[in-house]
Amino acid sequence: MNPVPTLSVIMTVFNGDAFLQETLDGVWAQTFTDFELVVVNNGSTDGTQAILDAVDDARLRVIQAPARGGTFGDGIRLAYAHACGTYIAVQDADDVSLPTRFEKQVAALEANGSLGLVFGAYQDMDADGNVDVVHHPPGEQHDLANALQSHNPLAHSTYMYRKAASDQVGGYAGEYAYGPDFALVVRLMKKGWGVKGLDDVVLKLRCHPGQVSIASDFSVMRAHDALYLFREASGLAGISPQARRAGRHRIAKCAVQYALALLKEGRVREGVKQMLMGLLRYPLYGSAYLVYRLAFQKGRKT
Repeated sequence: MNPVPTLSVIMTVFNGDAFLQETLDGVWAQTFTDFELVVVNNGSTDGTQAILDAVDDARLRVIQAPARGGTFGDGIRLAYAHACGTYIAVQDADDVSLPTRFEKQVAALEANGSLGLVFGAYQDMDADGNVDVVHHPPGEQHDLANALQSHNPLAHSTYMYRKAASDQVGGYAGEYAYGPDFALVVRLMKKGWGVKGLDDVVLKLRCHPGQVSIASDFSVMRAHDALYLFREASGLAGISPQARRAGRHRIAKCAVQYALALLKEGRVREGVKQMLMGLLRYPLYGSAYLVYRLAFQKGRKT
């Protein structure tokens, strides 16, 4: 039996043959080598499995998702369930980790036992590999908590976290199809674990058409996740008045988006109920956003 690795790297992939090899090359090039790579193949129909089959490295474990059509949340929860390292790093199948990423993040976690999760700065990269803007999310926890009231500045593919900490909060929340990574950060913070960012750029984050993270905000599942995730984040302690106000704006917007998504799918009763609840809870912000959306829709039809 192989010894338990210090680090489990988890990845989900669906029809990722365009970028998967470059991503794998970045993983194998890491200066920290005591890791396993757990890849969930989410029912790919392209050359993804052939690329995985060609890997000659005992650190790779491939898990086949039980059924096609699963969400991102389904895939990442399956990968998480198979991870056995002390720490877990996330690697999206189209991003590229810089060579010292794992080494730096493991060192940060080992230096501070109260740290539950560490992330890093990242640089945008297009489909052709051209790099662009560098993003530095708020590195200190109170600044991050304020930011999470209105948006998510983090890249999931830069996460590394302590498995004992994530297990305490149930890992990736089952009620979210597309936002369990956001919920993980919020719940770790609420549980008292430290969450901190490195100043170093640790990842090149691929931006290309068709990726899950840029899918429409008006699908029912994504709209549902956004509303309830920002409601979760509103319960964090120590939020500034400005951030609290921005959070109310965001939740009102998400409530209207969720209602409109339900109505678009013909779920009229649920949509009307959600709209009324949103407008009653946030009458000013909700009404303003609803008027904007209706005007926008009218403008598109004329």
